Amino acid sequence: MKFPVFPRITIHPSICNGQPTVRGLRYPVWQVLEWLASGATEAELLAAHPALEPEDFRACLAFAAERLKPHDRTPPTAEDQTSEEWILSRQSRWLAEQEFLKQLWERSPGPSAKGNVEGPHSPK
Repeated sequence: MKFPVFPRITIHPSICNGQPTVRGLRYPVWQVLEWLASGATEAELLAAHPALEPEDFRACLAFAAERLKPHDRTPPTAEDQTSEEWILSRQSRWLAEQEFLKQLWERSPGPSAKGNVEGPHSPK
């Protein structure tokens, strides 16, 4: 599968075990999305993590949206739907996405409390 390029999202094997991160800053995309989903505002996150920029939040959202978007947007024909090749291709793509999501889920520390904006650079 080929995905569009997101300049603010980087993937490097030595940074966060190869997870997609924000500009290589060791902020995994899933973590930023989790903070936003928990209700933290951009202003709160920017105050807690000065290395982040407003554009980083939009880049994380765009990256996630692209990953979840169906890649084959042409409607299948009746002939396609009965073709073994087409069915195997769809199953293969679905399994690849499921594996990607499973890996993200397993790396996630779990649901965080609302307002909890701790991250990789926060003091413990």
